[in-house]
Amino acid sequence: MAVFRLGDISTIQTGLILARKRSGSNCGHIYKQLTLKSLGDNTIDPEAVTFFYTEELLQNEYLTRAGTIVMKLSAPFHPTIITQETEGYLIPSQMVSIKPKKSALVEYLRFYLSQDFVAEHLLAHYVCIAQKSITVELLSNLEIRLPSLKNQQRMCEYYQNYRHLCRLREKLEIEEKTMMQYVFSVLSKGKELP
Repeated sequence: MAVFRLGDISTIQTGLILARKRSGSNCGHIYKQLTLKSLGDNTIDPEAVTFFYTEELLQNEYLTRAGTIVMKLSAPFHPTIITQETEGYLIPSQMVSIKPKKSALVEYLRFYLSQDFVAEHLLAHYVCIAQKSITVELLSNLEIRLPSLKNQQRMCEYYQNYRHLCRLREKLEIEEKTMMQYVFSVLSKGKELP
């Protein structure tokens, strides 16, 4: 397993400084803008997206693109894979877009960046006390252990199976809770269960 800097195996692009391009009125070009609350556990919450108005067209480098990762520069980092459904969102300067090169799978990088030891390493070097923000340079110099593409794929498959099992367990727990509430409700009224 080789060790690389994140900046060597991906292209890291900072988001747009919004104050420089914001329109004085709600007219002109309109974009859906990510906010710090938009990113979750590999998801984008559409309820936390806002609208951004500008008088000029923005460069595509500031918009989300499928096959990339968007990540906050403050904790919690929430690296999120962009899909075709989440393309075209405006990325603010508090976030970065990470586009892996051919040696790294986007799913593997997202999985790696979401690990606790990565967050701990990044937070050990944060620059802004109030938000615990990190710099793009620190992120670019982050060491990534990169196995072969085949092993990256295997790890991603194991992780997907694990997440699927977690969702099934959560669903089962909700169903069991509902069943217990029903049983308690029926028995507490002195009735017999059917």
